[in-house]
Amino acid sequence: MLILTRKTNTSVIITNIYDKNGNQLKDIEINIYPDNRIGIDADSSIDIYRSEILQLDE
Repeated sequence: MLILTRKTNTSVIITNIYDKNGNQLKDIEINIYPDNRIGIDADSSIDIYRSEILQLDE
């Protein structure tokens, strides 16, 4: 796990992303906003879930 500390109104960009067919997808940009909010800009083929949604066995 990579843990980053970022200031408000900055972003993290994840590059070099490929789909299951080997096609390169656009970069994912994660923006850090005030009040513990984030914004994620990713290709529509990328599924983004909150972790509590995926913890179905609890």
